[in-house]
Amino acid sequence: MTDGANWRPLDGRETNFNVTSNQASDGGKALTELMTNMVDAVLLKHAYLKGIDPKGSNAPRTMYEAVDRLIRNLRGGKLVNLDPRDPWLRDFAQKNLVIGIAGAKSKSEGLPSYTFVDNGEGQHPDRFETTFLSLSAGNKKSIPFVQGKFNMGSSGVLRYCGRKWYKLIVSRRFDGSGPWGWTLMRRRPGDRDAMPIAEYFVVPDGTIPRFESEFLYPLGLYDGRRYEGVHLSTGTVIKLYDYQVGSRFLSFKGSRDALNENLVETILPFRILDLRQRPDPKRGGDRALGVDPRPFYGMEFLLLNSHGDDGGEDDGEAAGTGHIFVGRLTDPVLGEVSIGAIALKRDLPGWLRPQNSNNRVFHTVNGQVQFKQSRGYLSQTCGFPALKDRVVIVVDASALRFAAHNEVWKGDREHISSTLDGERYLDMVTRTIRESEALKDFQKRVAAEELDRAARTEGNSLFQKLLDRDPTLAGLLSSRDPTIRVPGGGQVDLAMVAPYDGVYSPTLLQLEERYMAGLNVPAGRGRALAAKTNAENGYLQRADNQGSLIVDQAIRERFTVREHLKDGRLSVHFVPANDVTAGDSFEVTLGLFDRGMPEAIFTAVTTLRVVAAQEDDEASLPAPKKEPKPKQSNDGTDNATHGMPRFLLLTRDGREIDGSPTERWPDGYNEHDGADVVDLGDRETLYKINYDNAYHLRYRMSQRTQLAREVVTEKFILGMRILLLGYEHAVRSLRKHSEQSDIGEFLDEFRRMAARGAASTVLALAENLPKIVDTSSLTSEDAE
Repeated sequence: MTDGANWRPLDGRETNFNVTSNQASDGGKALTELMTNMVDAVLLKHAYLKGIDPKGSNAPRTMYEAVDRLIRNLRGGKLVNLDPRDPWLRDFAQKNLVIGIAGAKSKSEGLPSYTFVDNGEGQHPDRFETTFLSLSAGNKKSIPFVQGKFNMGSSGVLRYCGRKWYKLIVSRRFDGSGPWGWTLMRRRPGDRDAMPIAEYFVVPDGTIPRFESEFLYPLGLYDGRRYEGVHLSTGTVIKLYDYQVGSRFLSFKGSRDALNENLVETILPFRILDLRQRPDPKRGGDRALGVDPRPFYGMEFLLLNSHGDDGGEDDGEAAGTGHIFVGRLTDPVLGEVSIGAIALKRDLPGWLRPQNSNNRVFHTVNGQVQFKQSRGYLSQTCGFPALKDRVVIVVDASALRFAAHNEVWKGDREHISSTLDGERYLDMVTRTIRESEALKDFQKRVAAEELDRAARTEGNSLFQKLLDRDPTLAGLLSSRDPTIRVPGGGQVDLAMVAPYDGVYSPTLLQLEERYMAGLNVPAGRGRALAAKTNAENGYLQRADNQGSLIVDQAIRERFTVREHLKDGRLSVHFVPANDVTAGDSFEVTLGLFDRGMPEAIFTAVTTLRVVAAQEDDEASLPAPKKEPKPKQSNDGTDNATHGMPRFLLLTRDGREIDGSPTERWPDGYNEHDGADVVDLGDRETLYKINYDNAYHLRYRMSQRTQLAREVVTEKFILGMRILLLGYEHAVRSLRKHSEQSDIGEFLDEFRRMAARGAASTVLALAENLPKIVDTSSLTSEDAE
């Protein structure tokens, strides 16, 4: 191996660095590319074992169909449909898809190694150079049910394999038709300032090294013995040496966290083994050997299922409460995109907390994340600030057209291309999220939940006195009462609203009356048809027997169609394609169907009339919402017309203050923070004021009497509320007059800085300014 003549450049070219370096931007993302290839290999093996040509007409058309037909019927190919205690999950993973982690556990110890073991298709040594060692052969591009098409993904890990790029590959064809083959990949030694070249080892005759062995035991224990729990007679082993997954991901929990954000679902179950543990005979099983085994099924499964049976420090109840159907869009150019959300509890898992991850919207293809968008995007661009830490949005782009995949995604599988189709995709997805009634309803419920925890009127009497003296402060307030309202109604306690209870297979689908005579659809903008139905909310997205919206294919070829279903109302948006002009008209019916129905149900026929935007018939617009008239109080006087945002107190330990509950400091908070400003949407804001702020406590403790201390606290709370009101008013004005402003992405950081500044000065102003600046002081200065 010391002879340079026995090393060949990857893909047969000296300039392979432009491909190996232009993929994943971090080690965690690169690992998921290997995991995707492992799943492909297992699916292909099972297709061959069942006599199915992967490229033939009888082959499964999607990965989910492949799972149901080739592996096990999971009712839509979704692992999340299984009970997490199903023994098949663990058994299949242990025999087919395993990741072993060995070596360093901390940065001071060095870097760990990762070993990937799959009992899949495997390769004959003579085919290594056209599979494992190729960058663009496209061996799988004609196979519809696999993810990796061009062999590139697995090379993305090389630059994270330490400085020498060591990567070992061992494989044998599943049918045992040849021996085991192996090779070692590395970065060519020499001048580190020269362009890096990835190369692989061959024996002197130019072939891939090979050996015979009935079984292969690829994993070793802490004490050097082999681990008997994983072995192969055929399949593939890939070992990555000195792997740089990131310093905060070196622990076992960190290693799994690095994968969570990049795999919404793994398609097939994995087993991850930490081989770095000291043996613990008291625990038995693998733990007695020094192996910590954990399941890994992807982000969705993790969030929606309790994982308390796994026996780790991060185990516990599910962080998610269920699925939300956000919407689906079909586009003549792009294809189909389905969008769902996972509702989260208030207490986020560590890897999703803002200080660890800012991502909330995940665009996926067959479960693998291709692009991420932030809390700021969900909060500001989509208009759901109260949900930025209460949902994870999954944009499933698996059904995009092949041409659209090539136009939308960049080669690194982490960004959207700034092409016409890329921009169209982002715009359509944003519109679908923004108009989701299901998310709007959930935001109202989250806001109501947060407001119910806050003080309703405490401190408002003091502000009223201040307002009586200075009415200009009213300009900082909203016209809303600090409760949730429904359009056209009074105050509603959302907790008392009965949840909608639809049916599994609908029997009702009827156009709303105002659409029976047709709908004017502005060119370039579009408009929605709405129909009543009794279908359950998850009907169009559930994994088992998913319902479908039926719209004539001729309509789908001329319109982008976005569909939403919420509480018995089906809303279908039609946006004319570029080749549709004003004056065109189309007859349309809406239908619903699932496999549990004897036949599809349809609405009556109506007409879509395409009009120029300026000719849009106002009669076809929904009736404008009427502003509720101010209510009269019992004594004949007007009720209050402005609302003061509610507040609650934060404390270091969550202790009660004067008998009232408080919340514990959020992660990362300290005595210098002033407040946490929570945007609940629809101009609702909740102020969480830090009672244990150092400046407040210092002023409070300097007072001699308890009454004086209470006065200081009231000044601090009221002053913070007023200063934060001013800040929020300024932010709204900025965003109103600068739609392109990127402030939304950093709004939480700005709010925190503003609150810190306010807390450090508010009591100094309140306590000392009246003493040093008054009429007498100004008069004395004039006299001088």
